Amino acid sequence: FCIGAQESATEVDLNQPLTLEQCIQIGLERSTSMRNARLNLAIQELRVKTARADYFPRIFSTGAYDFSDQIDFGFEPENYDLGLRGQYTIWDNGQREGGFAQAKESLSATESRNEGIKQGVILQITEAYYDVLQFQALVEVSEQNLARAQDNTQRTKDFVEAGSLIPADVATAEVQEGNRRLTLLNNQNSLQVAKASLPRLLGLDPGVLITVAADEAYQLYQQRGTIERIQIPVEEAIQIALDNRPEFKETQAQLKSQEWSLTLAKLQRWPRLNADADYNVNLDDYLRERENFSDFRSWSLGVSLNFTLFDGGVLGNRVKELTMQLEQARENASDLERSVALDVRQSYLNLKRSEAAVDIAKTIVTNARLSLEVIQGRFDVDKAILLELLDAQTNYAQALTDEVNTFYDYKIAQTRLQDAMGVLQ
Repeated sequence: FCIGAQESATEVDLNQPLTLEQCIQIGLERSTSMRNARLNLAIQELRVKTARADYFPRIFSTGAYDFSDQIDFGFEPENYDLGLRGQYTIWDNGQREGGFAQAKESLSATESRNEGIKQGVILQITEAYYDVLQFQALVEVSEQNLARAQDNTQRTKDFVEAGSLIPADVATAEVQEGNRRLTLLNNQNSLQVAKASLPRLLGLDPGVLITVAADEAYQLYQQRGTIERIQIPVEEAIQIALDNRPEFKETQAQLKSQEWSLTLAKLQRWPRLNADADYNVNLDDYLRERENFSDFRSWSLGVSLNFTLFDGGVLGNRVKELTMQLEQARENASDLERSVALDVRQSYLNLKRSEAAVDIAKTIVTNARLSLEVIQGRFDVDKAILLELLDAQTNYAQALTDEVNTFYDYKIAQTRLQDAMGVLQ
């Protein structure tokens, strides 16, 4: 799950507006989830090396020092011994092979799990990035709505002075202005929260000020009024998910690892044949004599066969336990395909709904703008009352807000479908 040929996150200038791709780069390198994922992979690689080491002999050094005030014939008060001991498993009925195979399957499961973690991090960063863009756009809309309300309040006051409106109309206009000001305040606060949440997902301090680049997709949507739509049927999306979701590879590797655990537990019943070699030196005697070294050394070779005759049912119970755990894992694996299919179908339907909502919101904005322009013109020539104008302004303000929300709901729905299909990069 390396970044590849992309620039390192350490080379990204945080003082410049960041694109979504740059944020993802930083997050994949610095986020806590990815750091832990890399550590888990390194740990599993060490376990593979440890399992491979069982194929090699083990050599130990031994040393002893004895002191006694009870001296028998031929012994000294101080005695030193030095030796080497070697041990090698000649035959264990395949336990080493099973342990090594299990470690490799666990490594494969970890790699697949890390791919899932990577996609999860990308999803979280993308959603947080879109949250910032969404609230930035909402703040801009709120500022426009507030400016429109302030202008309306001032014009209402002018009409009151001219005698065409009453003072109560000013209060009505000021209520609308206050509501617009409150909406702006809430959106500004939400924007600050979103800007604090994004750095944390990137592995940075929440106090780091990050500026995101202008959203070209939203600008293009504003210009053309169209969006990119999903072109594949839901069944094809489900098949892509079945081919790409890392959970499937992880589950298969975990199943194989558990199968090896069961095999190893069964092999514990069989004997283990070991070879032992010892080489010892009576160091204290040699240091006193300083000659005929061969007289003070000894060596031995031996073979041992270890076999469990009775353990109170420990091995049998262990085999039964692992058998039931394996059955549980297989049942969960069979349900995974159904869960993924449901996840993709739900994400697909949510995206289709979001696409339709964007079209509806765009139409509502157009109609609300036209309605406001007509009522504003009628109000200017005393053909409409103030409440009609305020109602039209409220409808237009809500339409602009809904347009922003539906667009970014669509972008997030698009991202979630990619995640459900296992193709989020």
